[in-house]
Amino acid sequence: MERTESDSTLSSLAVKLIALVVLIMFVAPIAIQYFYGKPGGPGIFGDMFGSINALFSGLAFIGVIFAILLQRQELGLQRKELEQTREELKGQKEQLKAQNETFRLQSFENTFFQLVRLHNDIVNSIDIVREETANLSAVAKGRDCFAGFYAAFRTGWNKEVKDSQGIDAITIINNAYRPFIRRHESDLDPYFRNLYTILRFLKDSQIGNKAFYSEVIRALISRVELLVLFYHCLCDEGTPELKALVEEFGILKDVQVDVLQDPSHTKLYRPSAFGDHI
Repeated sequence: MERTESDSTLSSLAVKLIALVVLIMFVAPIAIQYFYGKPGGPGIFGDMFGSINALFSGLAFIGVIFAILLQRQELGLQRKELEQTREELKGQKEQLKAQNETFRLQSFENTFFQLVRLHNDIVNSIDIVREETANLSAVAKGRDCFAGFYAAFRTGWNKEVKDSQGIDAITIINNAYRPFIRRHESDLDPYFRNLYTILRFLKDSQIGNKAFYSEVIRALISRVELLVLFYHCLCDEGTPELKALVEEFGILKDVQVDVLQDPSHTKLYRPSAFGDHI
């Protein structure tokens, strides 16, 4: 505890009072005999010290007051130290909170970008092959495959439209998409599952600025991929959960409406799926 100027003054005063008491104790008997002479008996001698007793009683009272003042000062110093400790703890709490936020963000980003890398690996592993006798030769690989996927779905759609007058759009989409996805399930099933995992992970996270990470996800998906994703989420082979996440994060913001099988199909999604695009 730091010694203040007031604390030093009180200590000096205490030393002076003690010295005064000691001085009175030694000087009083000599002074009494000098002024009053030698007392005639023990009783008279004791009565001569009455004034000194009163003096010491007064000094004792002063000592009590002095002790109270010292205690008050001590309590004031303790209160000041408690306030300083409280401020230090508050600062440490804020610092710990900032460290926890930083750790949480780092942990999230580590997992998030691992999923992004996995998504790119899945895309790069996709290929469309053509059977030629005993050999298999790749016709397209990676993202280039999605142009072929969408062309295959379009062929099925055109066929279903001719044979299904009066049938609602969702039924036609299902009839066209179902045989298509079953032919390419080994390539597209991991693709859509991992995309769902990324979006679900982002939704469940406790970080701020989710819009930035949703932009990162949109940057992963090419325009032709968006077309396949658009119809995948609408068919029974897709999942309502993936469609809801696509709508929540505006993943279809850059979809080419004029390339859809019917531009009115955008009404099958909530407007949030397209951001400001529709």
